[in-house]
Amino acid sequence: MMNIDTKNYLLGKNQKDLVPIGQNHLLHRNVVEAFHLLRKLCRDNGFDLSVASSYRSFERQKTIWNEKALGKRQLLSDTGAPLNYETLSQEEILKSILRWSAIPGFSRHHWGTEIDVYCQNSLPSKDYNVMLIPDEVSDDGIFGELHKFLDELIEGNNSYGFFRPYCEDRGGVAPERWHLSYAPLSMQNEELIDFEFFKNNIGEFEIELKELLLSQGDEIFEKYIQNHCLPPF
Repeated sequence: MMNIDTKNYLLGKNQKDLVPIGQNHLLHRNVVEAFHLLRKLCRDNGFDLSVASSYRSFERQKTIWNEKALGKRQLLSDTGAPLNYETLSQEEILKSILRWSAIPGFSRHHWGTEIDVYCQNSLPSKDYNVMLIPDEVSDDGIFGELHKFLDELIEGNNSYGFFRPYCEDRGGVAPERWHLSYAPLSMQNEELIDFEFFKNNIGEFEIELKELLLSQGDEIFEKYIQNHCLPPF
């Protein structure tokens, strides 16, 4: 039987094991050492590994989700092109959100094991706004050299446990080269989340599109929560 602290941790509602790694960013205490080691290795090779996003609470994810569902945030196509909210069905809205944003309570960012990264010393100007889009992280993008270096580290099992859960398009969440996950803890967390956990908790949440989520629960759980790349080590 899962205790309430573990449940709330998985759902992004328990921050007691999180510690700051810099201004406005938190990670699980068991991830911090590996993060600093990875950052030092990057720095020693000329890359200023910086964090754009780390821990994200349930409430923050709920705000993102609901604003997209209500047309208050831009929706994107499978390839990242802007969509016109007014022309979309509820089904199309749901699929667009799932492609780029996690369901509240089921974001990997709730665990403090995930970081979205960029290279500070590769910014084209001090006013540049990091967008976390494919063009930035492609091999010839502004952060391409950092990510090629990270690829080598991950493939060689020299990344201190970090890997890319969305390294390729598997038909669910869009590829996110910027997203790194700390495998020793995130893989343990995944083992605790089965379909019953998903269904029971979604049913309790006050979020937009909940009934549509529940009506397609099996498919959504398999396609958007379980369906990701595994560590190569």
